[in-house]
Amino acid sequence: MTTSSDEIATRAGSDGWKLNGWHVLAGLIVFFGVMIAVNGVFLYFAMTTFTGIETADAYRKGVAYNASLEESRQLDKLGWKGALKATGERIEFVLKTADGAPVRGVRVEGRIGRPATDTFDRTVAFEDAGSGVYRSQPLALAPGNWILALEAHDPVDVVSSPRYRLKERLWLSQ
Repeated sequence: MTTSSDEIATRAGSDGWKLNGWHVLAGLIVFFGVMIAVNGVFLYFAMTTFTGIETADAYRKGVAYNASLEESRQLDKLGWKGALKATGERIEFVLKTADGAPVRGVRVEGRIGRPATDTFDRTVAFEDAGSGVYRSQPLALAPGNWILALEAHDPVDVVSSPRYRLKERLWLSQ
């Protein structure tokens, strides 16, 4: 049995509804309207949140990258090891030589902040507590994710290159 196109059209329109050009146009307008609205929301959040810039003067640091690698190799030759212990109140940093002896008398300074914004960034000064232990001043940090970058310098030479670097992510609980 063969079915003619008139019979198919009659059966398709038997409930009174028929797809026409206005329906297709309305469907396309709704589809692309939703796409544009969603992309607009994504664009708004992309432009108003994290800038992606983590380093000031990134170009110059990129040009001097080989010198930075050489400096890191020199620091690695010292073999110093650092360990952090953090609470919401203070950060304690322990620095030891390659053979486990405490490193005394260095100037330790750092910077702490949230990973996704620079709003909460601040410098952290450490005091020598003896036996290679360095403690920060009271910080009153909120619970959550923090990144601490610190450097140990020669105590006398203020413009010296760091003798040790550490950058570590901290999770502070309540």
